[in-house]
Amino acid sequence: MTNSPLHDFLIRIKNGYLAGRLTVTAPTSKVKVALSEVLKKNDFIDGFSVEDRTLTVNLQYDHREPKLTSVSFFSTPGRRVYHRVTSLPWGKTNHSLIIVSTSKGFMSQRQAVKAHLGGEVIAEIY
Repeated sequence: MTNSPLHDFLIRIKNGYLAGRLTVTAPTSKVKVALSEVLKKNDFIDGFSVEDRTLTVNLQYDHREPKLTSVSFFSTPGRRVYHRVTSLPWGKTNHSLIIVSTSKGFMSQRQAVKAHLGGEVIAEIY
């Protein structure tokens, strides 16, 4: 059992990319499905499906190069990091995705700024 199912899910996706796999499976939850929707919307995964307590994520490659190569976490189970909309961090690269948990659900940092919402900063993916 893991302390943070969300962190475990993101690491499974990263390791799947680094191993060259086409799909990754994980136990399903509403939070993981919401996170998968954000990843799909921002073009980091090809798609996902939920079948009988299993979430299957289809990984996407760009000319054999993985779309996701690194994950760094802001919040951990022992230390939660919250930011207002005016102080949300920007990514290390132009293609970085910062995932923010807001009162309206998971969204990217860019979407949170447009919606004028702050919240818990989960991770940066690039």
